[in-house]
This record gives sequence, C-alpha cells and structure tokens, in this order.
Amino acid sequence: MTVGALQKRRRASAGARAVAQEGGRGWFWALLQLALIGVEAFALLFLLAQPAFLPRQLQISGLYHVQASEVRQALALPGDRNIFFLSEAGLERRVEALPWVRSAAVTVALPGQVSVRVSEWQPNAVLQVGEATYYVNDRGVVLDPAPEARGLTIIDRPDFGRVRSGDQAITAELLDMVRQMKAAFPAAFTVSLTAFELDQRDVLTAHTDRGWAIVFGQMATAEQRASLDSKLAALRALQTRLDLSSAPIDYVNLMSPGAPAVQMLARPR
Repeated sequence: MTVGALQKRRRASAGARAVAQEGGRGWFWALLQLALIGVEAFALLFLLAQPAFLPRQLQISGLYHVQASEVRQALALPGDRNIFFLSEAGLERRVEALPWVRSAAVTVALPGQVSVRVSEWQPNAVLQVGEATYYVNDRGVVLDPAPEARGLTIIDRPDFGRVRSGDQAITAELLDMVRQMKAAFPAAFTVSLTAFELDQRDVLTAHTDRGWAIVFGQMATAEQRASLDSKLAALRALQTRLDLSSAPIDYVNLMSPGAPAVQMLARPR
C-alpha cells in the first residue's frame, strides 16, 4: 500500500470519528432540551393546579337595579377552573344578557380575583298592559315591573299579551319620536300629552290632558314614521281655526294629513 493511500485512509477514519462524536453531542442536547421542556410543563401544571389560582374572590360594582346574586348566577364561575382559562369576553356577554345591564367589564387578576363593573340601563319609558306597568329602556326593551311612572312617557299596549323582561315593547326610533313629541307639545299646541297607545297593528294614538285623542295612524315602517312631521304640520294648521285647549273635541284623526278629521263631542240635549 502506498503512502498516499495510507494517508487517505487515516483522514477517512478521523472524519468518521468526528461525525460520530458530533452525532453523540446532538443526541445529548436533544435529550437535554426534552428534559427541560418536561420540567417546565410539570412546573406549569403544578402552578395551575394550585387552589390560589381558582376564582375565589368576586368583586361587583355599579349595581342599582341588578342584584349581586343575579350577576353571580349569570357568571356561573366554575370552582375547579383556573382563572387563566376564563374568558373575560365570554363572562361579559353572560352578564350583559341580564335585562338591566347595558354593559359589563370583567377582569381577572392574580391570584384568584374576578372583578365585574356593571353599567345599567336607565328607565326611559313605561309600558302599560292592562293594569300592569313595566320599565322600558331607550331601545324600547322591557326591563322590569314599574311600581310608579316617575314622570316617564307611558306607552299603552293593550294587545301586547304576556310581558317578559327582554321583550321589545316599541322600536327605539318610535320611542324617541314620541318622547320628543311629548316634550314639545305644550309649547306648540298649548295642550300636554299624557300617554300614547299602540295597538296590535302599530296604530299610534296620543291622549291629551284635555280629554281628547289624536290618531296618527300606523307607525310600523320607517316611511310611516317619517309621515309624523306632515301630520303635526296638519295639526298646526288646524290650530289656527280651532282652539285645541278649550274646544269640545272628541278626537282628531291625522291619518290623512291632507284632510284631517275632527270629531266634536255631542252637545247635551
């Protein structure tokens, strides 16, 4: 065997030993990394299993109409689930499903604290169905039974049927319109509106403090609600030839604003 061949064989043997050593070190580092990952996973699981991180402390603020027990029931916090697995957005949606809750902000904090800040609806009107009355928010949604009207706009719906919290009593747009009309009526027509009636066909009638009524017609669609301006204009024109505050009126029908109809009370014989 020549000298060159021997040198090549030595170089090949040395390269094989280097590859073997490098492969051994690679396996060692891979095993070491796996072991570290295992330790970290065990430590994480150990921490998550600690009772200190369970939702043990609940703080609720902003309540007036809503009871704290209602919020706790809506949250339904699991006693065996770590706070790291709780969804703040999901908990907020649960609380906001309560009729009186306008919005809710939920935060979780270490070690096991859950804080809920509630913003409630304010009564905007009163729904009357027969002898029963209910508070309504500014979206026209039923909140709870109303022990008193408190000067709020009264919406009488005799054909509404059974009333439950969360029911849509009146559209938000129409509710805003009747509230504005009630506020502006005394200055514009020298009479006040005491209540509004909305039948099952969404025909709107307003009752005045003089004992007579105004029939505005159906208000089910946006187009029909937009006609309210022309109907009020017709009433203003009628006011120039009829004293609305003292005339013996039974009702005024504005369903056709171009030809408003006035029904006078029958004279006693």
